[in-house]
Amino acid sequence: MLLHAYRSSFDTTSIRILVCDRNLTVRDVNAACLETEGLARADFVGRHLADVMGRKVYERRLPHIEAALAGEARTSVEWGLRRATRGQLLRIRHEPVRDEAGEVIGMLLTMEDRTDLHELEQRVSMQDEVISQTSDALAVVDTEFRFLWANPAYAMIWNRLPEEVVGLAVPDVIGMSGFEERVLPHLTRCFAGEVVQYELVSARADGEETHFSVRLEPLKGEDDALIGAIVNMRDVTETALLDRHMRRQALLDTLTELANRHALEGEIAQRIEICANQEACAEGCRTALLLVDLDDFKVVNDLAGHTAGDALLRQVASLLRSLDPNAFVARLGGDEFALVAEVVDEAGAVALGERVVHSIEAVGFSWNSELFSISASVGVALLDQKAFAASTPSVQDVLNWADRACLVAKEKGGARLSVFHADDNEMRARFEEIGNFQVVQNALQHDRFELFVMPVAPVDDTGRPWHEVLLRVLSEDGRPLPPAGFIAAAERHGLMNRVDRWVVETVLRRLPDLPADAYLSINLSGQSVGDPIFCTFLLAALDAAGVAPGRLAFEITETSAVRSMETALELIAGLKARGLGVVLDDFGSGLSSFGYLRRFDVDMLKIDGNIIGNVREDRVQQTIVAGIVAVADVMDVRVVAEYVEDRETLEVLRGLGVSLVQGFYIGKPVSWGDVFGK
Repeated sequence: MLLHAYRSSFDTTSIRILVCDRNLTVRDVNAACLETEGLARADFVGRHLADVMGRKVYERRLPHIEAALAGEARTSVEWGLRRATRGQLLRIRHEPVRDEAGEVIGMLLTMEDRTDLHELEQRVSMQDEVISQTSDALAVVDTEFRFLWANPAYAMIWNRLPEEVVGLAVPDVIGMSGFEERVLPHLTRCFAGEVVQYELVSARADGEETHFSVRLEPLKGEDDALIGAIVNMRDVTETALLDRHMRRQALLDTLTELANRHALEGEIAQRIEICANQEACAEGCRTALLLVDLDDFKVVNDLAGHTAGDALLRQVASLLRSLDPNAFVARLGGDEFALVAEVVDEAGAVALGERVVHSIEAVGFSWNSELFSISASVGVALLDQKAFAASTPSVQDVLNWADRACLVAKEKGGARLSVFHADDNEMRARFEEIGNFQVVQNALQHDRFELFVMPVAPVDDTGRPWHEVLLRVLSEDGRPLPPAGFIAAAERHGLMNRVDRWVVETVLRRLPDLPADAYLSINLSGQSVGDPIFCTFLLAALDAAGVAPGRLAFEITETSAVRSMETALELIAGLKARGLGVVLDDFGSGLSSFGYLRRFDVDMLKIDGNIIGNVREDRVQQTIVAGIVAVADVMDVRVVAEYVEDRETLEVLRGLGVSLVQGFYIGKPVSWGDVFGK
């Protein structure tokens, strides 16, 4: 039985075994050896070991063989040399075989493949080195909240060595309060089998904070039972501080250091949530949003410059902060501000709004010893029970309510306050604008825009005619809708950048299919001219399309150019550098048109339609047009007159020296396809 068991083990082991007598004649060989060599038993048994191994291998191992025959076991680890074992790391043992009297009667040669184990040891060694050197703080905590292991980076956090951490309870290392408040809840979740990630902030001795990203992973034993948690702490202080700075910047208006529109929307959303909870506000929540729009900001910008305008905005920001220290104050953009405040009732909101109006007017604005009169229009929206009567309003609803009220105040002459009431006739009029805004949004989403073109003709037939590109919004049944209301709504609600992008991209896509002599002008809104991101997009799109010089011009209104002076100048320079034309539209509508004109490198002036008016009979209008033409001639700039409705007006303008004309007498707007084809 014992012999049978020995034989079974001999043939089933993966270790290769050869048995030799003292003459080194092979007496036995096991199955593992035969399988590795790919030989039969007869190829081994009865042959000398040197013949089996090969002379070179035999001579290499001879010192170990002789030692074994002398009674000394020898073990070596070496790479296999023979074809069957090449690439294997072998643990080779030469062991003496003794008889009952203890005399050596032969040798047992065993060969064990240790290649996989060697690679594992290498990986473990490498991992140990990585763990030792990594900046990540690593530790293992058992379910009794004691440290089983810690690397140097982890121990260093607590000013200890690894051996000073292992064996201690977690509270003894990090402190009981820190453990209970910041660690225990997360470890409890991890011990329940959950991978947990959180951020830990630790105060340093110098008063600064260190931010760690912590990851806890359940650690299981061989029986799959949870035995602890693997703790990985990574110092993310720099990233956390940068993220905090970026988040603060994302919610901050950099000019005034007030909250920006995005932050305001978040504040309103929180107030709506609170006010919608009737249990939390059993007596009715009273929150007021006051939208403040300066009435005279453009005057300061025009007469004193943008530096003065920026100073005025900062002054107003400081003033609004002081009126109610508990109010949330924000700048929406441009000359618009907002306050979100707790009020007792509508009378309280009105009182705060009147303080805003009177304070801004009383303080005024002084710049370079010149005093400017400043006023503001204020629109108030209340988050009271009436606001929630039908349904919970959205953030946009509340902003729209205040915006409509502010528009009513401004239309009544400004320097006053108006409160939004849904049943007020004046307020109902504002719904039309909101409807137009939604139509534009819908047109953007469903591509319901269509391009029209209107001809611009030279007065003397010697100049170059062109077509101004116009935009129409299509109704759901495909009919063009009047553009004025929709453009105003898009400008009011910040959609014109997207609209202008659509126009530019569509024209550039169609331009290669037009006749070589086709010349077009594209209108750019004031929002787009003042937006550096849009200007970068426009120039990049022109470069990508490879627009030839002289194919396009861009029309920029005088007011938008003045309002966004620096951005407009950069855009004009970029367009001119690419050989494209620039038209200063609505010229003469500003307060100081000629003063600004020399700063703009434009090709044409398009006189504001209000100046053309009844130019046939009005001598004052004729004089203004003649003056514009005279200045334009000196600057080598051509003049375009629009709203030319009859031949008599055309002849008067010809006599005044106007270069080109546009209007229903010259040609009405028609669809792009009617002029250029699809």
